[in-house]
Amino acid sequence: MHARELTAAGLHDRRIAAAYICCGRYLSRGNPAAYPIARSLLPPGKRPYWDAILAFAVYVDNLIDDRTKSTTERRAQYDAYMKQVLLFLSGDDPWPRDPKTKADLMGRQLALAFRHFTRTWDIPESSVHRFLTTIRTDLWVTEYPRYADLAEYIDGVCGENTIWGNALFGTRDEEADRRAVAASFGLQLTDYLRDLGEDLADGRLYLPLEDLRDVGLTRADVEQAARDRRMTPRLRELVEFETDRARRCFAEAADWWRLVHPSGRELTRTYVRLGQISLEQIRRSGHDIFRIRPRARLACATASCAGFAAGYVRAAAGRRRR
Repeated sequence: MHARELTAAGLHDRRIAAAYICCGRYLSRGNPAAYPIARSLLPPGKRPYWDAILAFAVYVDNLIDDRTKSTTERRAQYDAYMKQVLLFLSGDDPWPRDPKTKADLMGRQLALAFRHFTRTWDIPESSVHRFLTTIRTDLWVTEYPRYADLAEYIDGVCGENTIWGNALFGTRDEEADRRAVAASFGLQLTDYLRDLGEDLADGRLYLPLEDLRDVGLTRADVEQAARDRRMTPRLRELVEFETDRARRCFAEAADWWRLVHPSGRELTRTYVRLGQISLEQIRRSGHDIFRIRPRARLACATASCAGFAAGYVRAAAGRRRR
């Protein structure tokens, strides 16, 4: 994170600025390629706030998925952090003045930047509470009986995040929020297909059981296919059904970028476009989520790079005009 970004964001308090710098460093360690490219589509004054959203969400998710600890330990660790964050948002400071470990210091720094973001952009505490309590269910929920159950989870975790982004992008419009949430649904549904084997290895199935039954599958059938990395006709039918659902979400989100402030349009437009490209890669591979065809991978990678390049050029030109 550059000093000019902190200055442009109005972050002159050294303590607050240090917390935002910590967010950037945390994200750079976890995703060094995609992270700087995506944030470059925003004007410098909004990039630190974007970092705060992402870093907080990623940190919370990592607490849930920390495989070095048992489920009981993870639940205790997460509940303690959630309690601290909610107290912090309400005005208290539950952290010791000198955190004992680097992990404690990191958690406090990310929470400090995130609290500053929520106060600067008027994010309701109820929204943060819903996000934290919904993602907590990953500690024990391993499957979703109906799509309605999965949709409630996606809305609480990803929908809330996306609406925080909309506040940063400069809109409080309900229609913009609806389209933003549709984009988050499309991306999550696509990720659930691409990460099916990995999620099952972690004990989670994000494809609704009612969808499995409709094509004559059981969870055991899907787990076996994932272990063998082999598509079956019924699983292919299921994947095609889920890609159609994700495609409808992206279609609903297509005009999201038009409803936000010009400074946020390129990131939102690229966000949706990259999701569509990822979904198209599955279709080009004959809905085989275990063996993506090289030609499909190359075509989609080329389209992704071209999309980022075009978005960056438009964003830079827009900043010069403004």
